[in-house]
Amino acid sequence: RSVAQTALGPIRGVKSVGVWGAKYLSFFRIPYAKPPLGELRFRDPQPPESWEDTLDCTTESQGCAQSMLYLGTNFIGDEDCLHVNVYTKNQNPKKLLPVMIYIHGGGFVCGAGTTLMYGPDFLIEKDVVLVTFHYRVGALGFMSLQDPTLNVPGNAGLKDQVMALKWVRENISYFGGDPTNVTLFGESAGGASVHFLLLSDMAKDLFHRAIVMSGTALDPWAFTPDLNWAGRLAKAVGWNGERGEAGMLETLMKVDQETLAVKQGDFMTHENRLNGILFHFGPVIEPHWSTNRLVTASPKDMAKNAWGNKIPIMIGACSEEGLLLHKEVSTDKDFLGDLTKLVPWELGLNPLSGQSQNIAKTLRDFYFDGDATVKDDLENHIKFMGDKYFWHGIWRVVRSRCEYAEKVPTFLYRFNFDSPDFNNVRLLVCGEGVKGVCHGDDIGYIFKSALVQKVPEIGSREHKVIERMLAICTNFATTGNPNCAEIAPTKWLPVSPNGPPFRCLNISDDVTFCQLPETERLALWDSLYNRDQLI
Repeated sequence: RSVAQTALGPIRGVKSVGVWGAKYLSFFRIPYAKPPLGELRFRDPQPPESWEDTLDCTTESQGCAQSMLYLGTNFIGDEDCLHVNVYTKNQNPKKLLPVMIYIHGGGFVCGAGTTLMYGPDFLIEKDVVLVTFHYRVGALGFMSLQDPTLNVPGNAGLKDQVMALKWVRENISYFGGDPTNVTLFGESAGGASVHFLLLSDMAKDLFHRAIVMSGTALDPWAFTPDLNWAGRLAKAVGWNGERGEAGMLETLMKVDQETLAVKQGDFMTHENRLNGILFHFGPVIEPHWSTNRLVTASPKDMAKNAWGNKIPIMIGACSEEGLLLHKEVSTDKDFLGDLTKLVPWELGLNPLSGQSQNIAKTLRDFYFDGDATVKDDLENHIKFMGDKYFWHGIWRVVRSRCEYAEKVPTFLYRFNFDSPDFNNVRLLVCGEGVKGVCHGDDIGYIFKSALVQKVPEIGSREHKVIERMLAICTNFATTGNPNCAEIAPTKWLPVSPNGPPFRCLNISDDVTFCQLPETERLALWDSLYNRDQLI
C-alpha cells in the first residue's frame, strides 16, 4: 500500500520501479518545517504543523527558488520548499533498515534534492531507506544581518538541514527505517554541509556515520567573507540606501521570489571571482546575540571539540576536481594572469604584501615551473584549482580528525574512474573529448541522473563501478565499515593517526589501497599555513 502514517498526519506516496527492476515506494514533498514564507523569509525554520486528511505526496516539488544558471534556466523552484522525499522498499521489514540521508550540492546558491539529479534507482537496490530533501539556498538560506532586532542571524539553510534530520528521527520508522542507524552523506556544498553538521552541537546525535564527498567546511568557497552581500542585493532590487539593515530587510521582504533569485546573479564582481570567491551567500559565523547559533566559530576551531569526532566518517573526492572550473580557466585569460589573487583568502594577507607575493611565487614555481605567464598550462591549472578548492580542505579535515578524532575511523577515498559516457558533470561542463574525473562525476555512480540518457548495461565497466560504489556506501551505512566483497581482496584501512602521508582507496577499473597521489601537492599547501591556521 502506498499510504504511510507520520507523526504529523497520513500521507500518500506512489509505487515506483527502478531501472533494474526494484519495486519501491516514493513519498515526495513531505513538509518537515513550516513554509518559510512572509515573516519567516530569511529566518530560522519553524516546526511544521500537523494535518488530518491524507496528504498527497505523489509528485515532486522543485526545490528552493533559485537561478539555475549552469543548467540554462533563469528561474526555478519555490520559496515553499522545506520538503523531504523518502524512498523505501518495505514499510514493515522484520528488522528496521539503515537510513541514508543525502544533502545536495550547488555551492549553497542552487541545487535541489530532486530525482532529476538524485534518482533513487541504484541505491534502492540495496537494503536501505533513502531520504533526500530541499533546503533554502542563496539569500533565502544564507542572508545574515548584524542588527539583533531584525532576527536574521544567518545559516537558515543549514538549520533547515537540522530540521530535516529531526523529522527523520521522529518519522523514519513509519517507512521501515531505523532512526538509531542514520548515515548522512552529501557532495560538494552537500559534503561541506555534512561537515558543518559534524561540527555543530545543533546536529548532535541526529546521525551516526557520515560520508563527506568533495566538499568541506574548510574549503574557501564554503565559508565566504561577508562583502556586504545583503546590501548589494537590496540595492539591486531597489533599496534607496536609507535606514541601514532595517531598510535593506524591508525592501527584500517585499520583493517577489523570482526577482530575488534572478538578481543574485548580478552583483559578483570580476574582482570577487579573481580573488577566488566563487559564491556570495553561504555559511557564516553567526552574530553573538543569536540564541540559535549553528556556526559559532571558524570551522577549524569548532573541529577541535566537535561532537562528530566520536563517529566514523568516509571522506574523499575525484581525481580531477578542478575540471569543474575548466571553462573559466580556458576562456578567461585574467583568471590565469595574477597568481597573487589565488593565495588562500583565509590567510588574511594583503595581496600586495611581500608575504603574499612569496606565496604566489611558491605556487607558481611548484605548479607551473615558475612560468610567469601560466596561461597555456591548462592541465596544471586544473590540478591547482582542484587542490585549492577541494582537495586541500579534505586533507585538512583528515589531519584534524587524526588530531581530535583519533579513536574512530576516518576512511579516505579517491574516485578515479573515467568513462566517455557516464562522467556526466565533466561532459556537462567540459564537453566531449576531455579526459579526467571531474567534481561531481562520482555521484552519477550512486544516483541515477537525468544528465545520462541511458543506464549502464549490466556487466559493463560502468555497471561494475556502480555496484562497487553502492556496496561501499551501504556497507558503511550498515556497519560503519566500507569493506565489502566488491573491493576484495583489497583491504581498506582507516587513515593512520601518525600521518601524513595518508593512504586512500583509489577507485578506478581496479581498486588499490595506496598513498594518496596528491600527497606532495597538498604538503605544499600545508606549508603556506602556520600550524594554528591549518587545523
